[in-house]
Amino acid sequence: MSWLLGGIYCGILWLVFAKLKLIRLTLPIALLAASIGPGLILVLLFCAQYYHPYTAVGRVYQQVIQITPQLRQAGRVTRVVVRPNVPVKKGEVLFQVDAIPYENSITQLKAALEEAKQSQAVAEAAIDLAQATIARTDSDLKFARVEHERKAELVKTQAISQEEFDAITNTLNSAESSAVQSQATLIQAQSSVALAMARVEQTAAQLAGAEYDLAQTVVYAPSDGFVTNLNLREGVLVGGAGGSSVMSFVQDRGEYSQGTVVGLFSQKNYLRIQPGQYAEVALYGYPGQIFTGRVENVIDISGDGQLPVSGILPSDLGGNAATGFAVRVKLDEGNNLRLPGGSQAQVAVYTEEVQIAGIPVMFLMRAQSWLRYIM
Repeated sequence: MSWLLGGIYCGILWLVFAKLKLIRLTLPIALLAASIGPGLILVLLFCAQYYHPYTAVGRVYQQVIQITPQLRQAGRVTRVVVRPNVPVKKGEVLFQVDAIPYENSITQLKAALEEAKQSQAVAEAAIDLAQATIARTDSDLKFARVEHERKAELVKTQAISQEEFDAITNTLNSAESSAVQSQATLIQAQSSVALAMARVEQTAAQLAGAEYDLAQTVVYAPSDGFVTNLNLREGVLVGGAGGSSVMSFVQDRGEYSQGTVVGLFSQKNYLRIQPGQYAEVALYGYPGQIFTGRVENVIDISGDGQLPVSGILPSDLGGNAATGFAVRVKLDEGNNLRLPGGSQAQVAVYTEEVQIAGIPVMFLMRAQSWLRYIM
């Protein structure tokens, strides 16, 4: 840019002093022309690169979802429905996994759940029986105590023999033992019910997990988009412990990302960029064209500003490499453009300060865009 402005200035001097001879060249005029012109060019270039940020590192991004089957046990692919690079709608089937092993697990767990429920019912019936036994033994114990007290008075007056009193004493002791035993039986029955309920809940949870696995044997498109780099084939084992993604699903752009270009700007003038400022974008795929837009938002963080979670203290701060910050630019006509993910671009943002200094940046953007025809 400096060479271009210098050439234009020299051309003007040649026209004024040599070609058209509008002004007679003298030593004072020559010194003045040699000092003022280059100084103005330097000031203009400084204002251009500082007040109107420019970057050649711009890119179009598109979200990609890694499709990973959520199967706890590995399954074998039986059918691949999706075709590579063919648009699909949200909810359409991508591929299927053999469901028979998961259906068998569900059948077994349903039977186990019924068995657990029956065990719970038996344990609850045992509680009812134990409670009835307690009621009977309590009644027998109460009667034995009354009889024991009555005959204790009678034996004092020798109305009954000692043998009869000993017999009622034995009856009282037997009633007390039966009452204690019936209480223990109730506690045991309650423990059996709690154990049966836990078994029912555990089996129900296992059944829910098996039903979830069965539902995961059919994998659907998470949104509108297409699958690319499709290498999945029938017979491949997927899912299970340590299972990895099996295909890449490229999402269609939503309103937020449609027609958006991200530029990486240097720190020296990044803070001058604000949302809503006018911007120009030169896409490599559209040589000779300049697209206008507005700064959508600025991202005040970069990877260099993040420290990983670790129990080890950092020994350095990542070196002295310059850090760039991302700026999202929304194109005015972005909804009508074909913007493949990964497309490169040049981005310029024009602030409200020293607006005349934006002219060299505009010229540079257009010159670079036209050069894309041959570069």
